[in-house]
Amino acid sequence: MGRPVASYLGPKATRAGSKARAGSAHSHPGHEPAWLDSTPPINKKVPPIIPLLLFQSQCSLHFPPRSPGPNRHFLLGDHGRGVRRRAIQRLPPRADPPWMAGRASSVERVKERSTGLDKFVLREARGSSAEVYLYGGQVTSWKNNSGEQQLFLSKKASFKPPKAIRGGIQICFPQLGNHGVLEQHGFARNRLWSVDESPPLPDTTSDCHIDLILKQSEEDMKTWPHSYELRLQVALSPRGDLILTSRIKNKNADGKPFQFTFAFHTYFSVSDISEVRVEGLDTLDYHDNLQSKIRCTEQGDAVVFESEVDRIYLSAPPKIVTIDHEKKRTFVLRKKELPDVVVWNPWDRKAKAMPDFGAEEYKCMLCVGAARIEKPITLRPGEEWQGRQEISPVPSSYSSGLLDPEMIQQMQRI
Repeated sequence: MGRPVASYLGPKATRAGSKARAGSAHSHPGHEPAWLDSTPPINKKVPPIIPLLLFQSQCSLHFPPRSPGPNRHFLLGDHGRGVRRRAIQRLPPRADPPWMAGRASSVERVKERSTGLDKFVLREARGSSAEVYLYGGQVTSWKNNSGEQQLFLSKKASFKPPKAIRGGIQICFPQLGNHGVLEQHGFARNRLWSVDESPPLPDTTSDCHIDLILKQSEEDMKTWPHSYELRLQVALSPRGDLILTSRIKNKNADGKPFQFTFAFHTYFSVSDISEVRVEGLDTLDYHDNLQSKIRCTEQGDAVVFESEVDRIYLSAPPKIVTIDHEKKRTFVLRKKELPDVVVWNPWDRKAKAMPDFGAEEYKCMLCVGAARIEKPITLRPGEEWQGRQEISPVPSSYSSGLLDPEMIQQMQRI
């Protein structure tokens, strides 16, 4: 008999009066992949390696939260013989599949007929894609290799300046929300950007990216009298990750420094907000914008949603995980030089009050984005600041600290 292999399906969001679901292990003789054991499979007719997602529906994989050394381990069922460990080395990169022959990444500039606005369509050779508007420098679409939409865009979103586009990833500069004297979320999200003709060297090896730039206008100078350059690079990695890198430079000729805050206001598409949890924010302090920005401390092991949430979590770790149980999908957000995290869902009452937001759309969206709010950035003339947000979509068996998403995706390609 083959040993049962146990699958970790990720923790179920729990609330008062409800119980978390638990997975179960089942025995499947002869179906143990060769890379789980040094002994050959008992049934020679069964392929030695089975794609992870095919056998996950029948068996269970448990990834312990910590394991010594660079290897990852699986815990195997004991059947009275004690728990056994098998180390799994990081899998080497595999060659591209035959269907990719002759395909190449592309970046195309098009004019959207319905809005009259210019946008760039990024298509990565392996199937992922993104759309970036010059208006607002805003990403409005990001699809995975299977063509599934990952970002939320309201059906009532306005594409008529100066109104900001409701959804996607908004660039909030030089302030977020009303944390300052300027308009809500600053002015970068409702200005017309340009293509950056002399961009800095990219931080990614991706050949599928677009570089944009925003400079001060006469209108900006009336409310924020500073000369600046705001550069944005949007890139798709070969495995479908969405990477945004911003650079802000002080170009003042009068020698004056300026101060600003910044955020990637990211709208994720989710199946049901009540089935979503955000991990990595436990025990952190946050400003609650629903209670006059008072400072609170997160008491739960994860953030779950039963009513309106509008918070800024302070000094968050570099990796935050958003788990969508219904879609069996997880977003891993990594950030640099952006210590804070914005979490927002308007819930029903506020959703009905917003003209560019559907009354029921709060159920299928959640904002989780990297930000720099608590400690504003100060730049002297000639100085430059750089911030980065990278989002990786991974199977729902992943949760914070358990398994590197690259390994999961490599196992999927076996």
